[in-house]
Amino acid sequence: MKTDTLKSALGLLLTLLLCYFLQRGVFSRVLIFGVSPLLLPLAAVGAGLLWSPGWGGAAGLLGGLLCDAALGGGGVLFTAALTAMGFFSGFLGEFVLQRGFPSFVLLGTASLLLSALLQMFRLLFYDRAAPWPLIQVGLWQTLASMLFLLPMYFCVRRALRAWRRRRERTVR
Repeated sequence: MKTDTLKSALGLLLTLLLCYFLQRGVFSRVLIFGVSPLLLPLAAVGAGLLWSPGWGGAAGLLGGLLCDAALGGGGVLFTAALTAMGFFSGFLGEFVLQRGFPSFVLLGTASLLLSALLQMFRLLFYDRAAPWPLIQVGLWQTLASMLFLLPMYFCVRRALRAWRRRRERTVR
């Protein structure tokens, strides 16, 4: 029973590290629609939705640390945001939504839009940048990131395969 959880946690850790590598190493140089897609918010939401609120929060914490490192910021903006996103998507998966791809698309899109808003916040309110160019870049980034909804769903689902099997055995 414990080995299933350990296998799933290691699989999720590898998925988060792969997302970090892609986000930092590949998509910082290869742009889609002229922007770099964000993958780590999708992994955090997927972990919460498909596993549990606690594990979603833990995956969001690690994913947020990696996202802050990948984006080169010294702050903890994504660390706090992805922890909350992972936890709340897990809560919604427990009590409100079905644990499947349509719910992942809904929550993943919401997390990407929220991530774009978080990136714009300082520029809009402190630096007084023009809002329309920032909104355009945020929407393009969201669209570029949405191209990875299906692959991320299957990666996170595959990483949590051992845990899902155990859960299905105990439900029957």
